[in-house]
Amino acid sequence: MTLSGFIPEWEELAAAAIEPNVFYEHWMLLPALQAFGSDRDICFVLVLLRDLRNRQAPTKLGGLFPLEFVRSIDQLQQPALSVWQPLDCPLGTPLIRADAVRECMGELLLWLRSGEAGAPQIELKWPSGDNLFRRAMRSLLPGCGLASWKDTATRGVLRRARGLRPSLMPAMPDELRRRLERKARRLSEHGRLERVVLKPGGDVHGWIDDFLRIEAGSWKGRCGRAPGWDSQYFQDVVGRAFERGQLLMVGIDLDGSPIARSCALIADGGSFTFGTTFDERYARFSPGVLLELEAVRQLDALPGVDWIDACSARQSILINRLSNERKTIQSLMIDGGTP
Repeated sequence: MTLSGFIPEWEELAAAAIEPNVFYEHWMLLPALQAFGSDRDICFVLVLLRDLRNRQAPTKLGGLFPLEFVRSIDQLQQPALSVWQPLDCPLGTPLIRADAVRECMGELLLWLRSGEAGAPQIELKWPSGDNLFRRAMRSLLPGCGLASWKDTATRGVLRRARGLRPSLMPAMPDELRRRLERKARRLSEHGRLERVVLKPGGDVHGWIDDFLRIEAGSWKGRCGRAPGWDSQYFQDVVGRAFERGQLLMVGIDLDGSPIARSCALIADGGSFTFGTTFDERYARFSPGVLLELEAVRQLDALPGVDWIDACSARQSILINRLSNERKTIQSLMIDGGTP
């Protein structure tokens, strides 16, 4: 059976995972494999769970680990497996069923120690280092094999404030608020300023074309770095997210012409910033920051969205500056020992 044969089980696993990771859901990972995986030595390890008390019950997918063979990690001069991350994938937490973490990691370690993996080590690259996943790994791995955390980094997260009026909107300093209002007024002096949102049933392909056209004129486009950074991959993923109701695209138009576009991917309980682009002729008016603020407003109005992961300091300036939490990401090295 091919990977596509597990899509129903994969979908169910993503909904039950210990941590939401939209980048490893099937509708994102399979297009990424097609776009970026042809010259990589990639394997997928699937952990299947059977209920021994009820042999008639269907097998469940307990864990899915996309792994890449690499020659060495950190100059250790020995082959290893590393969780595969497509270009610009900001989160490497594999999909593991929350109620079966011990069983899934146990099977992964048995496979590693058996020698069938073809490498003595596995690097879980850039999973969350401050949540349920890390706590689960800290409790499981000391007795199962050698493990160490490394390469710590942080980025901003906006989490919905609790209280009588729970909100995602950040507490903004008066000086920054006035500055952004002033930039918006000055931008409006150049034409009719509109903040627009892609609605259900809207022309997603037109929005994608606008994004790619603006991106092509930016410094990233001039350097040959397109979103994702492959235009067909971007089109596939954004189109699928829209069909699934997991996409928010917002924009800024000037006299009816798009000058800025951004998109966020909705996951279980929150959203991930996926891309922002703007016409650099208007850079002095900070359209990217204005657009980011509008995206937060729109996400604030969506039911079930309680957090926004900035994904990177580069493309989420506002969230990183005004975040009420910091998300820690770390790589985890697992040594299986002698088979």
